[in-house]
Amino acid sequence: MDERRIGLALSSGGARGAAHVGVLKVLKENGIEPDVIAGSSMGAEVGGIYASGVELAELETLWRTSSFGHVFKALLPTIPWSGWSSGNGITRFLRKLIGSPRIEDLPIEYAAVATDLQTGRPCSIRSGSLVDAIRASVSIPGLFNPVWIDGRLLIDGGVSNPMPVDVARELGSDVVIGVDVLVDPGEVEISGLPYLEARERVLGIAKGLASPSRNGGKFHPNVFAVLFQMSTVFQKRLAELQLATHPPDVLLRPDFSDDPPCYSSVRCGIEAGEEATRRALPEIRKALGV
Repeated sequence: MDERRIGLALSSGGARGAAHVGVLKVLKENGIEPDVIAGSSMGAEVGGIYASGVELAELETLWRTSSFGHVFKALLPTIPWSGWSSGNGITRFLRKLIGSPRIEDLPIEYAAVATDLQTGRPCSIRSGSLVDAIRASVSIPGLFNPVWIDGRLLIDGGVSNPMPVDVARELGSDVVIGVDVLVDPGEVEISGLPYLEARERVLGIAKGLASPSRNGGKFHPNVFAVLFQMSTVFQKRLAELQLATHPPDVLLRPDFSDDPPCYSSVRCGIEAGEEATRRALPEIRKALGV
């Protein structure tokens, strides 16, 4: 390899972040080591753990044994109620795994992207506690309490910068490989209670009770489905804008169409990341000039 600095921009995307592990794995197998990692939300978590020195084999095992999912399953309500959970489970998990490193001491240039709740602007955390930075970046609004860092109240990075190619550039990357694992809104199947026309309501008749969303019938989605889809639409459209403004040299979009990963089963996510990276190796080598 020459002296060109290689940067990775790892998007937000929840359980689909397992694909980031597959990307890192194939890059390493082919002698391509990132000098810079910028991550948002789950991208910040996977990228930060890797930057701290945790071996990829261990990181892959954590995903495959659903250790990440265990954190999210152990959600307990908290007081004060600025989020469903305090997020302490994530902090304990990270400290047990990586200790208490500081970002400026990492062997890889790293930034976790969060969102300043008071200004709405992206916040690139490039120094201080790695655990705190990751915890801030994954603070999904309504699910986890926001985090105070350096006088700023921070929430999930996916709210303002789900695809942080610009941050990877700012950290000195000459070649940026972007990894987009965001959910496409068209992939989401929304379901709900059957929508009854006036005559059916009067007569008490409910037609098409069996999955009205599948047969094209009208239905009433529940509030969580609406909020989730709203977030999906917003983040995907924002990412598309960012990619148009700050295009990476190589963009990887793992294909999850056959079996989208969830926290209880991520094997397909890791493999999707591996496959996307293998397909893109010629393009990556060309961008690197090798």
